[in-house]
Amino acid sequence: MCGIVGHTGRRDIIAALVEGLEKLEYRGYDSAGIALAESGGLKTVRSVGRISRLREKLAGIVTDARCGIGHTRWATHGKPTEVNCHPHLSFGRRFAVVHNGIIENCRELRALCEDRGISPVSDTDSELIAHLLEFNYEGDPLRAVRKTADMLTGSFAVAALLADFPDEIYALRRTSPLLIGVGRGYTCLASDGCALEADCVYSLGDGQYARLTPSGAEFYSRGRRVSPRKIPPFDAAHCVRGGYEHFMLKEICEQPEAAARTVEALSGRRLRGRLLMIGCGSSYHAALSALPLAERATGKAACATTAGEFLCSEKTDGRGRTAVLISQSGETADTVAAAEEAARRGYSALAVANVPRSSLTRVCRRSVLTHAGPEISVATTKGFTSQAAALSAMLAPPPLAEEVRRLPFAIERALNCDGDASAAARLLKADKAAFFIGRKSDLGTALEGALKLREITYIPAFGLSAGELKHGSIALIEEGTPVVLVHTDPQLKDKSLLTAATVRARGGRVIAVTPDDEVAAAADLALRIPAVHPLLSPAVAVVPLQLLAYRAAVALGRDVDKPRNLAKSVTVE
Repeated sequence: MCGIVGHTGRRDIIAALVEGLEKLEYRGYDSAGIALAESGGLKTVRSVGRISRLREKLAGIVTDARCGIGHTRWATHGKPTEVNCHPHLSFGRRFAVVHNGIIENCRELRALCEDRGISPVSDTDSELIAHLLEFNYEGDPLRAVRKTADMLTGSFAVAALLADFPDEIYALRRTSPLLIGVGRGYTCLASDGCALEADCVYSLGDGQYARLTPSGAEFYSRGRRVSPRKIPPFDAAHCVRGGYEHFMLKEICEQPEAAARTVEALSGRRLRGRLLMIGCGSSYHAALSALPLAERATGKAACATTAGEFLCSEKTDGRGRTAVLISQSGETADTVAAAEEAARRGYSALAVANVPRSSLTRVCRRSVLTHAGPEISVATTKGFTSQAAALSAMLAPPPLAEEVRRLPFAIERALNCDGDASAAARLLKADKAAFFIGRKSDLGTALEGALKLREITYIPAFGLSAGELKHGSIALIEEGTPVVLVHTDPQLKDKSLLTAATVRARGGRVIAVTPDDEVAAAADLALRIPAVHPLLSPAVAVVPLQLLAYRAAVALGRDVDKPRNLAKSVTVE
């Protein structure tokens, strides 16, 4: 992984590929490359680092190619070196391949290649796909594609060039997304709609493969031609910062509208019964923050866990329970696998995702959409807020219904703390750890605040229950250590005041995120938020934490929208 583009029929093929790759930069990557189908054979140009370095290597290259593929890589198998960059060539240089996903049986396939006298030159699983295509090619490209797909175990989206047919691209997918666009005199593909400019856009179905030519695309499944599924084109406006310094800031400011769309769309939807909520990263934090509300609404114990831990857990009987699978993209590999496993264990599976017709929504029997709109910044903001708003809308009992409808207005008011967030950011130091603490609904919010700070500033940030601070972690509190205390529940005020006093007694600096005057006064600095019901507070209380992380990252000169080592959608387990 992480991003795929392809074009056939374009006059300036290099510009088309590089511009497409630049639109995928937000997904995170560590290297990039392109392959061109020239009249004399296939040519690859690859580089480690930013796409600007690839542009430098491509400067002055003259080509007769009208067809090519490109890739931005986020390293899984093998370090980010040029030899591990995509595209990969087959042993006879007949095929060039780019690949998103993970090939789980790569060891067996590598051994198969070596048994046939082929020594792969890279450490990647992706290179093996190119060799298999050439092994299986006997004059019929589509037959070779189908036979190769049948040999692969795991998730993949693949685009391939064949030197024998220099104006064609072959595409195949399982689980990982791949979109195909048809324009006037050209056809293109991409792993993300933001990189497609086409009159008509189609989603390549799970298990399908396709042939792209300048005049259009043919879709196949199990050897038979099938009708493609048309989808709405991507709104290019989301790829423009619109006057904001970074996409992250733009998306933070879009949160009131995103929450309003979500709440309106889910009005009347209800989650009931025994719930198990599953997610990864920010989606797990959204689940954790909703646990107290879930238990209040259902009167039953509820659980939240990460998708990876659920997959490793004992296979207990889930009959009579609902598994709520949460993912912004709907393509998070761990979460999709957890949905499949939940169904096997007898759970009723409900997907909460932002993308219609995603892998997660297809796997689950039921699904709801968060309506956050596309996110460009790697670090999610409105994705988390919309998930929190969605869970609030589906779980809130009738007495809280009106408060749920007011959440977008409270989020908008919370944006006013940006100035205080800038002041609080000055308390954070790159070489000093920070703590984020909270209780009950505030715990998930605190964990999300710590994650945001880690993601975009690289400051070591620890999120934990406020009650757990004194059980070991307090040993790290020293003069100047920043501790962000999230407090929204009036019933927990005495505990929050005691925690603040304990931190300050050891020289720590308390930053309080709270609507409460007394808790704010007990802190060194307060990020004030409007008061909402504490069980609905995560969608509001997280906003100052996002702004705090953003302002700290800007002050430290970090690459806010494209933090190191991170990818927007993690499509490998």
